[in-house]
Amino acid sequence: MKSPFWMLALAAADLYCLARGIVDLRARRYGWALAGLASAAAILTVPIPSHAVKIDLSAPR
Repeated sequence: MKSPFWMLALAAADLYCLARGIVDLRARRYGWALAGLASAAAILTVPIPSHAVKIDLSAPR
């Protein structure tokens, strides 16, 4: 299970890549813009593992 620190680190890296991609796109550096935006998209598609808790309740009488 990932800790909140790693979740925040991934969010910060994603925001940085997205911002860099937009800045590079506006500066007409299309290769770097594509790399930044692709990195942001790749980070966003990483699955976040979690665990489910199942609670069985007794049937009402």
